[in-house]
Parts: sequence; structure tokens; C-alpha cells
Amino acid sequence: MRRMSGVLAAATVALVSALPASAQGMERMMVTANQVEESARISAPAVYRQIPADFVMVAITYQSATRDAAERRKELETMFDRLKARAGKTQGFSLAGGTLGQSMADIDTVLFTDVYSSDYSGTGRFTLTLSIDTKEEESFEALMKRAQQFVAAIETQGRAEAYLGDTQYIGARDVAKHRADLVGDIAKEVSGLRVTFGMNRSRVILTGLESRIITQPSGPLELEIFIPYTLTLEAGN
Repeated sequence: MRRMSGVLAAATVALVSALPASAQGMERMMVTANQVEESARISAPAVYRQIPADFVMVAITYQSATRDAAERRKELETMFDRLKARAGKTQGFSLAGGTLGQSMADIDTVLFTDVYSSDYSGTGRFTLTLSIDTKEEESFEALMKRAQQFVAAIETQGRAEAYLGDTQYIGARDVAKHRADLVGDIAKEVSGLRVTFGMNRSRVILTGLESRIITQPSGPLELEIFIPYTLTLEAGN
């Protein structure tokens, strides 16, 4: 636990880049070029905790400029199948459909025709979301290197080529399990304030403890979690 002394209230502000929790209870925050987006952060209250990220998500795109449209489509469909197969048998890697940072779809519900497109220049492509589980003591750079190695290990078909996007989301699973600890930390803070200001001469009012846990990035692979409570101290005469 880490505390910001002297702060007695936290505004309930929506986190810009956080997405609604999925069925698996995941929270996702944006990190661009290995730096936390400051616009995605809000002030933590007096009591919060820091936890390591469980995963990093990045867009993976395959494209081909093969002139023949049918052959181009065939190349990319082959890569779609190879990518799915590789992720399915590689521990710590998984795929999802949808748009990175906006929507998620179980890869088993995604068809190649759902994600394939071809533009006027004769280039075909498809994009999926690649999720990489973090490892203890691993740096962000080392994790992204593992992601590049994962992609490089997939045999390419024809003129198909792959690249990873330059925007990443970090996240944690099942953050609700930390609620009891956070509430306990807040209770200790209140007890400390009562002692400091005199139990019989002060009143502490807490609101917002029913709110969902907020998660925000505090480093390339680190998250702050907190309940956006408001604490009011009324000193007695």
C-alpha cells in the first residue's frame, strides 16, 4: 500500500481509457510507446494500492499485396489459421477479435470473413488483438520482444507480412478480489485520523465505498487500484 498524505477526498471521475469489465473481470488501460498516457489518469485518493499488470494487449495485423485477389485472400486466410493455431498452443498468449481498446470478441466466435478487408490499392489485411501475459520481474521491453518472437516464429504464406501496433493496453484480472483489502486500508486511515484529531472532537464521514474499483496505469507494467471514496473530516469544538 502507498499513501498520499494530506489528501482527504477523491473526486469520482471516469477513467478515460478504461473499458467496462468483461465477463472475465478484466480491466484494460492504454500505454503508448511504453509511456502512460497522462490523459488516462485521475488522482488517486488517500488510500490506494499498486499491483502488477497481468497482461499486455496489442493489435496484430497481417497484410498482403499479392496482385491476384483470390490468391491474396487465400494467403491471409492461411495466416489467420496459423496465427490462431500458434496462440492456441502457446502458453501466455491469446487472441481476440474486435478493435483494440474498444471491443472484445472470443476468438472462437471470429471468422476470417469478419476481419478481412481489401482496399483500392490491392492490399488485403486483417487485424486481431494479441494478449501477452506478463512474467515476474520482466520489463515492458522484454515482453514486447517476446511478442515479436511469437509472431516471427509463424511461417508466412506468400507475400503476407505481419506487424504489431504501436499502442498497447495493460490490464489486470479479477481486481474485485482486492476490495476487502482496500476497505481495510481505508478503515485504518479513518482510525488514524480519529486518533490524530481526537475521537470525541471530530467526525469522519465516508461516501462512495459502494463504487466499483478503479484501475489506472502508474507505470509500463504497473497499475494503481482504488475505490473512489470521499472522506470528510468535521472537527468538533
